[in-house]
Amino acid sequence: MDNRSWPAFILHSRAFKEQQLLVQLLLPELGRVSAVIRKSASKKQQRLSLQPFQLLQLELVGRSDLKTVSKAEEAGPAFLLQGEKLFGAMYLNELICRLWPQSVGSDALFELYLQTLQQLLTDDLEPCLRQFEFSLLTELGQPVDWDYDSAGEALQDGALYQWWPEQGWQIAGKGWKGETLKAIGQQHWQQDDVLKTAKQLSRLWLAPLLGSKPLSSRALFQSIRN
Repeated sequence: MDNRSWPAFILHSRAFKEQQLLVQLLLPELGRVSAVIRKSASKKQQRLSLQPFQLLQLELVGRSDLKTVSKAEEAGPAFLLQGEKLFGAMYLNELICRLWPQSVGSDALFELYLQTLQQLLTDDLEPCLRQFEFSLLTELGQPVDWDYDSAGEALQDGALYQWWPEQGWQIAGKGWKGETLKAIGQQHWQQDDVLKTAKQLSRLWLAPLLGSKPLSSRALFQSIRN
């Protein structure tokens, strides 16, 4: 890899070797990348924030899947999130680390993440999370059609639908209302049942991808809501 400069966010970090951190980075085009960064002894580098939600400008070297950060600078102010919104942003990081394959490029994932952090500063938490989850599923190759059923017929108000993997929506005796599904697709979050259904569906679709290991960020949500 050449010394091209990349905007990047740190999704996760942990101690690696002496004076080094092993970090999971999110970069445009490259997706999720593992890298090693050395803790510098210089005062300038010590002031560098290597925390999540801080936009950085990095130079990476190395030909293996594990890169080395050769240069790092702050590229903008950190996203100052608190309370549930901070835990929500941590949830975004955990989803990407768990679901996005390492070193698999994406043209849209970085912008989706950046846009969601920006929305978290001003918008309600739950709609931000649902929009991110559904967009991430689309990037992972599992898009949802919120307008048509598996036969190509428009979803009907008053009808109930079940979701069939690799097929889509099908009318059933019980399930989710057609008008609610369409409202999710149109991001009409003002109604409580729309957000409730969106959360049910996102968990339904994410569960087989996440496996049995619990999400740490979800436990944090539960700890402050109980």
